Amino acid sequence: MDDCNGCDPCTGLCKIAPEMAGAFKALGDANRLRIIHLLATDTTGTLGVSDLADILGISQPAASQHLKTLKSEGFVTSRREGFRVYFSFNRDRVLKFREHFDLMCGAVMDRCDRELVRKTAQKTSLNACVVFYSYTGVTRGVAERIRNACGCDLVEVKTVTGYSTFTAYTTGVLHSRRGVCDPILPDRIDVSRYDLLVIGTPVWAWKPAPAINAAVRALSGCEGKRAVVFCTNCGQPGETLPLLRSALASRGVEVAAAVSLTQEDLAARTAENDLIERIVEAYPLPVEDGQNTKTGLT
Repeated sequence: MDDCNGCDPCTGLCKIAPEMAGAFKALGDANRLRIIHLLATDTTGTLGVSDLADILGISQPAASQHLKTLKSEGFVTSRREGFRVYFSFNRDRVLKFREHFDLMCGAVMDRCDRELVRKTAQKTSLNACVVFYSYTGVTRGVAERIRNACGCDLVEVKTVTGYSTFTAYTTGVLHSRRGVCDPILPDRIDVSRYDLLVIGTPVWAWKPAPAINAAVRALSGCEGKRAVVFCTNCGQPGETLPLLRSALASRGVEVAAAVSLTQEDLAARTAENDLIERIVEAYPLPVEDGQNTKTGLT
């Protein structure tokens, strides 16, 4: 029997759901969680059934049953030495469980983001455009999540001459500090048909990447539009967001929200969720005007 639910896009959850169900069942007991903690922090490698029963204050048969359940799901391993059986924590199994849990959590959050867009903006997709530059792929990942949630278009700008690891930290940083605009492709970005712009950049030397400086200049038909800007960084966004706000203002674009995303934020997805909420809040909702419907700012 095919367990695939035919989700679009495919999340892969249907394949791991049975395994996750067994793992959650095994972990759904306070004593079993305490056993995992005891084994994970044990440095002797000599904890047996009687030792765990004494520590937990339960009978040996109860401790044995808990260990059997955890072992069946791969969270605990055992070894025999003479008449004694010692138990150990299986780190690889927990890492696999975390990987599957993160996949499940990410899929659920993506669905929640799309539902947020549907309820707030009264439509399943936004007429928006994400213009971004990404050197390592981090900013691209954020842009793709925005697209998945909001159904908007992506425009990734690239430098005509690519950066190597060495030149990124020499020439690239120097250009960033000086506010230089690197030659980019595309060299003209027509955004006249969009209702909202989203601009994303990594932080280079506490300022926007040179490619995104050029992207702002390359915008066509942007006057009078709203924008949300975001930057990805290691914890020090510096002047990036104020400089982006100023550059866009000079092009007649109103920045409705600015969001900084650190590595910790991206791991927890909290700030990404906030970014999508800001995009939805900034999106111009339709305004009734007699018999016609037009887009207006709220």
